[in-house]
Amino acid sequence: MSQIGEYIKIALMNIKSNRGRSVLTMLGIIIGISSVIMIISIGNGVQSNVNTSLNDIAGGQIAIYSDSADIYFDEEDYQVIREIDGVKGVSPAFNLGGSIVTQKGSFSATCECGTPDLQLVDKDKVVAGRYFNESDYYSGNPVCVISENDAIKMFGTTNVVGMEMDYSCYGMTMPVTIIGILHSADAGMLSMLMNGEAVTIKMPESSVCNAFGFYLEDNLFYVLCGEDMDSAVLAKQVISLMETRKNVRGEGVILMEDFNDYMGTINGVLDVVKIFIVFVAAVSLLVGGIGVMNIMLVSVSERTVEIGIRKSIGARTSAIMMQFVLESGIIALVGGIIGIVVGVVGAAIVCTAVGVGVSIDILTVLLASLFSCSIGIIFGVYPAKKAARLKPIDALRSM
Repeated sequence: MSQIGEYIKIALMNIKSNRGRSVLTMLGIIIGISSVIMIISIGNGVQSNVNTSLNDIAGGQIAIYSDSADIYFDEEDYQVIREIDGVKGVSPAFNLGGSIVTQKGSFSATCECGTPDLQLVDKDKVVAGRYFNESDYYSGNPVCVISENDAIKMFGTTNVVGMEMDYSCYGMTMPVTIIGILHSADAGMLSMLMNGEAVTIKMPESSVCNAFGFYLEDNLFYVLCGEDMDSAVLAKQVISLMETRKNVRGEGVILMEDFNDYMGTINGVLDVVKIFIVFVAAVSLLVGGIGVMNIMLVSVSERTVEIGIRKSIGARTSAIMMQFVLESGIIALVGGIIGIVVGVVGAAIVCTAVGVGVSIDILTVLLASLFSCSIGIIFGVYPAKKAARLKPIDALRSM
């Protein structure tokens, strides 16, 4: 054990006496380790942020739809579905095109029609006024809710609760009263410029039917399941119930799309991209390892006489080899530690700049440390063997 300590001292002395060369040798290791840690940490942070955002928008949401032109869903179906344990809300989301005229001009508009449960399904947060309720729905009141962004587009302010505007569709026009304003997560001028003049209003489905005199045939509706409920299990229950009600059991015409499946697909794509980028970054570790090997070969050449003297006075081959392996390992380990610090700090800076939470994986840091040390040992073996195999007489001849 004391011998190993002595070898480490000698290795540190040699590294210290060639600081510039040692730093340059460590550079490849530092870049490789820091790149891997930054990519994984930033990737985890972005992935977590994306999952949280998507879950806030549509987590637990299931789309049930009919693949047959003869099967539609109505309020009676929705009432029966609401009685299933684990169902938080049910609503169609029938979209109509059209236009809206306000004092600021005309805007192309999408009217999203549904039941009051549309607020639960879309997870809309009301910041002013209220959402349309069952009274509005069953009486067909011509009311709507709009987002903060759209309020600014159409009126130049979000203080628009109680104002009226004209919504036109299929050549018919209906006056609509704004009763609520919804939170816009990306409220601001940039978002408005990105979306152009298009706006979206949300209304009771019955209001549109009463005003325009037609019946909307729902072939798709959304179900929001509770947090403790398996959405796939709930979807099967809903489909089974609808197949029985529509007398199409076993025909496969009532289908579903689970939002959790989309999240799984997105996470799979993000994981593949992250792994690919990590693989590319890891190439620099190979370059760093080759750099360690090169510098150790140079060190062997410079210290040929020292090796010859040590072997001539009884130093074992294993001792010579151990000394050089330890030296290359220390260079890689120090480079790895610096790389870890740079990677963690860099990840924190980048994540803060882009507005996502930094996610430092401790396992990744530990593996990076182990890998950096392994790089030094692996690439230091060949120079160490070359040094250990030198014959004393050959080594001393170079004096």
